[in-house]
Amino acid sequence: NVMALLTRVKYAQEMTKWTVGWFLLFLAIRFGVFRRYSADFANRVVSIIHAVVAIYYSYACFENGFAGMFANIGGANTEPQALCMAVSLSYFVYDLVYCSLQGELESVFHHFFTIGGLASGVLNGKSGAELCACLFLMEVSNPSLHLRTLLLEMGLKNTAVFSANNLVFAFVFLVCRLVIGPPLVWKTLACPDNEFIVKLGGFGILAVSVMWGWRIVMMFIKEAKKLLGGGAESKKKR
Repeated sequence: NVMALLTRVKYAQEMTKWTVGWFLLFLAIRFGVFRRYSADFANRVVSIIHAVVAIYYSYACFENGFAGMFANIGGANTEPQALCMAVSLSYFVYDLVYCSLQGELESVFHHFFTIGGLASGVLNGKSGAELCACLFLMEVSNPSLHLRTLLLEMGLKNTAVFSANNLVFAFVFLVCRLVIGPPLVWKTLACPDNEFIVKLGGFGILAVSVMWGWRIVMMFIKEAKKLLGGGAESKKKR
């Protein structure tokens, strides 16, 4: 029975409160602190806050620092892993609702895979190692991703800060998702103890990352040329 299962799940009651908390945080930002900006602006501020929280908690799950990222694949959850997944699961439920209402189909597609994997880890009490490692690799590039849109809305597109932020985002995204990510996904797929939904989630996120990757490579090249060639262009104008 579903209700009986939920009562045994660690942080079940807290997840409900945390999910409501993300919605309330969005409303406070949207109609309070940044009311002059759009709903998308407010949502991205919430996403940056979650990214910082998720990076902290997921890194805390690595028992031997980054070397522990690939340890105990398919094993039982530790306490830090259970907390990390529960906090992020509450956020992704909030963001799935927001993205669905806004018609952001790519994000909805991405979030289904993320929620499926995290929910499986929370409900089954295992696979926390790879799920938290995946969460770290996903979230570490998100502050610069969302900051990019914030800078655009603030009218700071044609600035060195905007270009530098784009370069940081592109570099971190490509390294984490397309260099470190694939071996982690392979280990997840090859582990016989993992649930199918965890394997599907890992593969789905990698597929979305590859789909986004080409566009980000093009952006990286464009911004690098802009920063490196800016001096020469300004001299020509003089």
